[in-house]
Amino acid sequence: MTRRLDDGHMWMETTATELFLATASPRILYAEFNSDHEKEHGADWLWCWVDRDGTTFCLLVQAKILKNPDGRRWRIDFGYKTRGDEARRPQIAKLIAASDRYEAAAAYVLYCGDTEYRATLECDRRHDGVACRERERVGVSAISALVAENAVTYYGKDAGVAAFHAAVPVEDIAGSDNLDTPIVPLTRGLPEDLVRFLRQPQRGARRAAKELLRPVERIRMGQFTTAVLERTAPVTGALFQDLPADRGHFSVPYLAHVLRGLRAKAPGYVRDVLEGRTPPAWVTDHLAGIIVITDADAPPAAGGQVVDCGRHIVEDQASSTVAPDSEEA
Repeated sequence: MTRRLDDGHMWMETTATELFLATASPRILYAEFNSDHEKEHGADWLWCWVDRDGTTFCLLVQAKILKNPDGRRWRIDFGYKTRGDEARRPQIAKLIAASDRYEAAAAYVLYCGDTEYRATLECDRRHDGVACRERERVGVSAISALVAENAVTYYGKDAGVAAFHAAVPVEDIAGSDNLDTPIVPLTRGLPEDLVRFLRQPQRGARRAAKELLRPVERIRMGQFTTAVLERTAPVTGALFQDLPADRGHFSVPYLAHVLRGLRAKAPGYVRDVLEGRTPPAWVTDHLAGIIVITDADAPPAAGGQVVDCGRHIVEDQASSTVAPDSEEA
């Protein structure tokens, strides 16, 4: 991003993602597909953190740029409507709906440039004593789609700045050596294992899920609606099965939405990537690719592999994934 700015040009989401993946490899694995995915689903990539014990956290991700086109107002185009979509649905609504297909959490990865690029961003809130725009590592950050949805609803034209303030640097999501602070949930009567997860330090995939949940829970604490005790339908394979249906002002139950992406073992399409197989068509036809961060709680690996299923199709190998019943998200 800095190089493009130094050359007097802006970067594109696809270019930034390609360079990001190439730079992060071989620490991460990625499978790249070739499909017209964005029109239908509003999503780019499926990101998955996979620990040694198989615990996995998956995000269905859309990439966005923090922009300042007129030199006055910073924005992130969450309200974008994909050309060719007859229903003209906002991309954010399609992203949240499409995440049901993979039983993953919906999220955005934000490309926010360097501190010089963000020098005029106006946010008077601070992070551990550091001005919001001057935070380190925040150039590539992530937020839950529910945070973006809230920003669009309540901050209007300032939604981009609000979302940036809530964003978590990708490097800090599962790679930080600092202990994560507890989350005090609004909803009472939670199962003991979920309370321990929220209150005790986590590592790896669990840490990734907790850091994506943290801003959502913080927003929910400020919403003046009563938390409900009814339970959502359990998600097969999810680490936490007994979750409240409380949604506050979000469009979906927030705990269930984020934590359904946290699984006791990797989904079949993730195992396909890890084992060098091509994931099934219901995955490859709807995503640009899959990113797998293995051993998320381990130091950087000395070696690894890059799996490019878009160019090297593996024949006659059965996928370990069964397609969902529904063809549409």
